[in-house]
Amino acid sequence: MIRRRERLSYAAGDLGFNLVWQSIELYLLFFYIQILHLPLGIAAGIFLVGAAVDWLFDPLIGAVADRKAARYPMRLWVLLSGPLIAVALWLAFRSPPLEGLNLAIYAAVTHVGLRFAYGCGNIPYAVLTARITDDPSEQLKLTGLRMQGAALGGLTAATIYALASGGDTPFLVGALILGILAQPCFLITWLGVRERVASPPLSSLPPAQEVSHYFRLIGRNSGLRRLLLTIVVAGLSTTVTAKSILFLFDRDLQHPQWGYWAALLPSAALLISTPLWVALSSRIGLVTTLISAVLLHVTALAMLTIFYADGLAVATVLLAIAISATCGMSVMFWSMVPIAIRNLETAPDGTGCAARVYALSNVARKLGQALAPQIIALSLALTGGGDATIKGGAVLPGMILAALICAITIILYRPTTNGRNVVQPVLQP
Repeated sequence: MIRRRERLSYAAGDLGFNLVWQSIELYLLFFYIQILHLPLGIAAGIFLVGAAVDWLFDPLIGAVADRKAARYPMRLWVLLSGPLIAVALWLAFRSPPLEGLNLAIYAAVTHVGLRFAYGCGNIPYAVLTARITDDPSEQLKLTGLRMQGAALGGLTAATIYALASGGDTPFLVGALILGILAQPCFLITWLGVRERVASPPLSSLPPAQEVSHYFRLIGRNSGLRRLLLTIVVAGLSTTVTAKSILFLFDRDLQHPQWGYWAALLPSAALLISTPLWVALSSRIGLVTTLISAVLLHVTALAMLTIFYADGLAVATVLLAIAISATCGMSVMFWSMVPIAIRNLETAPDGTGCAARVYALSNVARKLGQALAPQIIALSLALTGGGDATIKGGAVLPGMILAALICAITIILYRPTTNGRNVVQPVLQP
């Protein structure tokens, strides 16, 4: 049994990371379009570039973290990355005296720097679930508590941005405050967590073969492929819903100021609904709970499309239900990852791969997140015409499209979570 103090110390890390991540998830695209006035294609393209860099560097970070685990514990990465993340967040929300191409380049460079700094700490942090304990029930509890820590971080971020929204530079002020607040959270994780589960001995691979090792992990494990695809489509729908909140109230519902307070919904829903999703999954299983959350998400967005004109309260309630469903999706697929790691590492000839698997999971999640701004921009462009960059357009069609993609994919190609048979062991060359 893991003591409650250690669980809370672990959750503190995700509180700190989500002070930063919610800034990216909820506000950065809106900042690019509404404040910097970047064209829709450029703003969405910056997220795609940032994700492409993640796809390159996240596996590298995972490989290095696995190889250096004996000397540099995962929690050390969390502590050392904190100051880098704070500086990168502040730079990303600056409005520099630049225009045109120079402004777009500045936004892209700072965006990439922020995501790289974030990955350096977040990937090793995620590995801690598998290194604190190898008991699936304890891992589920850790994941649930971690999600609640993330929710508190998101609530804090959204509240600070909402309170600062009346100023001249609300996003820059908010980013500065949140970057500072994240540092003690990372320190608590460093001090309060024990890594009891040692990484199995690593196979001696030259750096040039690291990429092929990743491909073997994916190519020879159908369960892992299904899990990664689940993360892609769930991440896509979850991100489209979250990133659309400010646009939804600004453009579809014509209540822009309420959008800043509605941005508290993802974190509030995560905080409240996570224990319910965990309890439900304990009774009916992870996969069944995942599918239930997906269907609830589609249903709530369909109802929102039909009834959003009936008033702000009705729209907010339906949106909250849809967001609560995305929380269930996230809790379920993150709970499946440590099970996959355990099966891989305890298989005959298994080797330490926790950071690698979490890197692959992050790449999958960020692929979905990179595609989300493209769907939002497309929805705005198709419904808003020439006025889409400043004021016109609607995001509800894009939200429905992403939800349908998610539902169809997971139902037809669902992850196979059957105890220790989540994934088949990777074959050694």
